[in-house]
This record gives sequence, C-alpha cells and structure tokens, in this order.
Amino acid sequence: MKKICFVATISLTIKSFLMDFAEYLVKEHGYEVYFMCDTDDDLPNHLKEGMHYIPVPMKRGISFDGVKVIMRMKKIFECEQFDIIQYATPNAALYASIAANMAGMKNRLYTHWGSRYMGYSGGVCRFIFKTLEKITCKNSTIIETESFSLMEYSIKDGLYPREKVSVIWNGSACGVKLENYLLDNRDKWRAEVRKQYGIPEDSVVFGWCGRITRDKGHNELFEAFREINKTDKSARLLMVGDYDNVETIDKELFEWTKACPEVVFTGRVPFDKVQNMYSAMDVFCSLSYREGFGLVVIEAAAMGLPGIVTDVPGQMDTIEPNVTGISVHDHDVKTVVDAMKFYINNPVKLKEMGKEARKQVEEKYDQKVLLEKLVQHRDEIIAANK
Repeated sequence: MKKICFVATISLTIKSFLMDFAEYLVKEHGYEVYFMCDTDDDLPNHLKEGMHYIPVPMKRGISFDGVKVIMRMKKIFECEQFDIIQYATPNAALYASIAANMAGMKNRLYTHWGSRYMGYSGGVCRFIFKTLEKITCKNSTIIETESFSLMEYSIKDGLYPREKVSVIWNGSACGVKLENYLLDNRDKWRAEVRKQYGIPEDSVVFGWCGRITRDKGHNELFEAFREINKTDKSARLLMVGDYDNVETIDKELFEWTKACPEVVFTGRVPFDKVQNMYSAMDVFCSLSYREGFGLVVIEAAAMGLPGIVTDVPGQMDTIEPNVTGISVHDHDVKTVVDAMKFYINNPVKLKEMGKEARKQVEEKYDQKVLLEKLVQHRDEIIAANK
C-alpha cells in the first residue's frame, strides 16, 4: 500500500483543498493518507477509513518555533517512511521540505500554490520571504505548481529550474466538483439568498467569497464600489467570509462599508452553502495581489459568474479576458470601477460571459479529470524512485 503524507500549516487548507483528493486516493487507488498540520480537534471528524491525522503545532505568519517543528517532523518521517511527502503553504512547506530532506525521503513534493513574497513590491520583507521560498524549492525533489503563469514567473525569478517543475492538466489545486454547482438550482438559491439579505432581484451584485483582508485587494474593492455607489444606489456588494487581520483594511473605508446599506457582509458560511452565495451574485471580484491560481474564481464561474480579476501571476489563468471576465491591474481602482460600470451597463454581455465561464470550467477544471491526472503523477514519482 502506498503512503502519502499531506502537510499544511492549518487544517483549513486540508479541508478546503485536499480532502476530496485524499478520499479519491484511498477509494480509487488504495493509498493510505496521512494529514499533518497544526492541532485541530475537529479534523478527525472529517476523516474516513484509510485517513490519519498527525498533529504538529505550528502557526501561520512569522514564528520562532521552526527548529522544534522541523525536528519533530523529521522523527515522524523517519518512523513512517512515506512514499511521498506533499506539502503546501509557506511555513509548513519550509519546515516539511527541510525535515524530509534531513530524513532522507526520496520524494519531496512541493505543491507550489503561490509565493508570499509576491505580495511585496520590494524591501526587506520581499527579500526574506523570497529567500525562504528558495530554501523550500531547493529542498524539494519535485515541484508541482497550480498555474502556468505562476510557473513561468517563478522560473524567470530564479525560484527553480524548468526541469524540476510541472503543471498538471490545466492547473488548479483540486479543480471544481461540478456536481455541487448545478445551474438548475441557481434561480432558487439566488432568490433565497437575496431575500435573506434584503437584496432586490434587479440589483447587479458584485461579490467575494473568502478571507477579507488587504492582500485580497479589498481596500481597492471597497474604494471602487464606493465610487459606483455615489451614482448607482441599486448595485450591491456582497462579501462572504470573515475578516482576517482587519487592521490591514483602511480604517476610513472599513467604517464606510459598515455604514453603507448597499454593502452586505454575511460572515463565514458552511462549505456546502458557498454555491448558494455565488448564485446570489452577478459578478465575482478577486483583486488579489498574489495567488497561486484563484480557485474561488473558477468556483464562481461554475455558477455562471463572469469575473473582475487582477492580472497577477497565477490568478490571470482563471479567466479569458473579455470572454469570461475582465482583467484589471492590482492596486488600480480606476480599472475596477470601469469594469464594474461595464457590467452594469451591459447586462446581456454579462450573461453571455457568465455562460462562457461555466463552459470553460466544465472543459478545463472538472475535478474528476484533474484528480486522476494528479494520481498518475504521484504514481510515476513513486515508480521512478523505487
């Protein structure tokens, strides 16, 4: 039986991006799956037969416990002798790559889902985070990045050589589980959510789903919508998710959004209700400064939503400009305002772009197809190093 260990800093990454893949590995290919992340009493409740959880205390952000975490991981890797150790997210990837190398593990797979340093234009932070990213890449034997544009950017920026990296199929970490995004349910879900939050049926709703924080471009999103709101009180902004580091949001903008009746905050919603929230929107807005890919953009597209998407490496792969969405520059409020005005003034084009967005998700990001290709890649890695 093949053994794979998934390492991430926090359990939310596992629940959001890895659980479907893990289940597929166990059910369809007989793998034994181990999860390693920070302590979470709830994670065992999500595990099925053939899945195991190894808690290793670690935190997001800057941490001084790295050496302790690395040594603990090293002992576990030496004891368990996994066929593949797969890691993602900055801290977990750094620790696991070093520990696995020290333990002599042959197959050290870094799933490169974005680089933290890309969110900085320069200075000490960019230098430090880029250096740490290079250490992770150097300690990895294989790198699997989730988008072609991120791969090309990273090769050009000196993170890793081309022969060490690949993109599986059309990219993305886990694709879209299309059976959860049934267009037949959209009108029903749309009406229910709009009624719940007092959103008129004829409103053009711009939306977001995920963490609300500076790095996701929410200062620019709020500022752009405030500009729209000055002349159009019918449009709405629907923000689905919790604040993460609320202090990174401009204080004056934050106060304005709380006071504006046309801005709706729902807080976090259960995973199985996310598609309902997408159904209530007309346009999905992802203005991130950095992304490995931008899964939420194609999830929204699966519900027929065109996007307004920043042209940063990774995320730029999620739309076809002027066909399934509008590409804007990061930190550029004017281009966002112009995109919003375009959608408001062109309702027929909005619907056409939404239909094309759904079509492209079906053709390029069907989870069933992607998962099989991901398994094939791992089988090849194991076979090559026996």
